[in-house]
Amino acid sequence: MAVNTLLFRLLVAIVLLAPLPLGSNRPWSWSLLAVAVGLLLAVWSVRAAMGRVAVPIPPAFLLPVGLPYALVLGWAALQTSSVTPPSLWHPMWAEATPALGLAGGPGNGLGNGLGNGMISADPAMTWAAVLRLACYAGIFWLAVQFGRDRGRAREAVVALCIAGTVYATYGLTVHLAGWENILWLKKWAYAGDLTATFVNRNAYGAYAGLGVVCCIGLFVNALRPRQGSQSPGAYDLVETLLLRAMPYLACGLVIGTALLLSHSRGAFLSTGLALGVLLILLSAAGLVPRRMALPLVGAVVLVALVTVSASGDGTITRLAEQTSVEHDSGRTNVYRLTMDAIADAPYTGMGLGTFKPAFRMYRDTTLLDPVVWEFAHNVPLELAMELGVPAAALLGLSLAVIAGVCLRGLMVRRRDRLYPALAVASMVLLGAHGLVDFSVQIPAVAATFALLLGLGFAQSWNTRTLEPASSGD
Repeated sequence: MAVNTLLFRLLVAIVLLAPLPLGSNRPWSWSLLAVAVGLLLAVWSVRAAMGRVAVPIPPAFLLPVGLPYALVLGWAALQTSSVTPPSLWHPMWAEATPALGLAGGPGNGLGNGLGNGMISADPAMTWAAVLRLACYAGIFWLAVQFGRDRGRAREAVVALCIAGTVYATYGLTVHLAGWENILWLKKWAYAGDLTATFVNRNAYGAYAGLGVVCCIGLFVNALRPRQGSQSPGAYDLVETLLLRAMPYLACGLVIGTALLLSHSRGAFLSTGLALGVLLILLSAAGLVPRRMALPLVGAVVLVALVTVSASGDGTITRLAEQTSVEHDSGRTNVYRLTMDAIADAPYTGMGLGTFKPAFRMYRDTTLLDPVVWEFAHNVPLELAMELGVPAAALLGLSLAVIAGVCLRGLMVRRRDRLYPALAVASMVLLGAHGLVDFSVQIPAVAATFALLLGLGFAQSWNTRTLEPASSGD
């Protein structure tokens, strides 16, 4: 096996294994994920510098994505420094300084040794968040470079489909057997909900949704007439349907069943929206012949309805009841209080990753439940509170550029348009879900998202647009 192929498969394996340790949502697991991705990136960089591996997507093509993202990382790092003016520091430091018996001037060793305060409410949490964002950037970069090869791109998406089916099968087995466990651990939350190897049902629901989107995309792609083939006969149609397409639909059915049994309203609705966008994009790009569009949509809807009727009682009940008034009003109050926090530091934020400690200062009696709010349950609001509005907008700009490149690729490319469509559909899924929950902030979900975005970005460029380069194999 060539070294570059080995590196690519290691990258895919790392992403596929990320959900196993509780969604990699623990310091040791996300640190291990970051170290593994960093090592792969270092090896790839050394080989690229030595000319042993081509760079199929030149850095100049990635500059509109990478520059805003790098500025966000740089700003987040600056939030942990005391070189910023004291007027920008988080007010928590003004209270901590006399309590700790420290002088008010710079250089007295609090935090990073440069002064007694900083913008971030918790510099350790900010650095951990920077590490995670850098990790996702590394996955995206490697996926872009390796995923330019169409065979590798397909291999990665098929692997995501298989992995999603494996995790769903495990979750279904545990759930239907009545075992309230995550691996060997006794569940401490979300009893009665299918979460597979995740703790939070909404996080698993989003991950399962990405798996369903990949499966349906592969299913539709498999129905396309083969290049250069004449009008297919009945035998060819049956062979295509049973051997090339149906396995992906079956995998999607398994994952979709697990998604419904997670009882996640947001993931269910977001996945439905993403599937609708995916089918529209594939139809607009010509991957779905017009005469097949309606039958295909009808088949997908029929399978979805059968799955919902068989396994979706809990999810439908939650949609009808809107859970509890207290819970939903709690989120509404969290949104209001988060906006109050944004108003207090609209330009500087309060430190990337510090929502939990920073929010304590704003919590009031409208939040009746005695729970600790670790997330705002609205990703744009949380990012604006943590990074400040300008930096949060820069992060959104990076994603918008990727979306724009993928949409352009759908229109101008003649082949492999499945991957840009999957990237845009995954953005729709996690973007919609991010308005009511924090699934994209779970490392396993974010890593999978970064891989899909990288593959979509890589396959959005015409060959003639890029300089011919060997694969390095």
